[in-house]
Amino acid sequence: MAERMVPSPRHERLRQLLLEAETRAHEVRQAYQHALAAMRSGKVWTGPTAVTWTTELGERHQRLGQLARRVVEAIEEELRRHPPLVTETEANAMRREMAGRT
Repeated sequence: MAERMVPSPRHERLRQLLLEAETRAHEVRQAYQHALAAMRSGKVWTGPTAVTWTTELGERHQRLGQLARRVVEAIEEELRRHPPLVTETEANAMRREMAGRT
């Protein structure tokens, strides 16, 4: 008789992690938009140093967004590697492993 299939604890944990990472990635993409808009308006700080600082802030903000996206993509890739349903035996082994009791 075939063993009963149950939700995969690893898949579920990765799904939760993905939701959290997507939320944080969205926050990161929004993080410096107000500061950049204010700096680019020319009303907050002007001059060559301000231009340099604003350019660097924009570049760092863009890089941070890219890195956040890469984290999300890595979790999505890992999630695709793990099926949503596994046997009870596999689920129990995953729970032990996730708890550090292998």
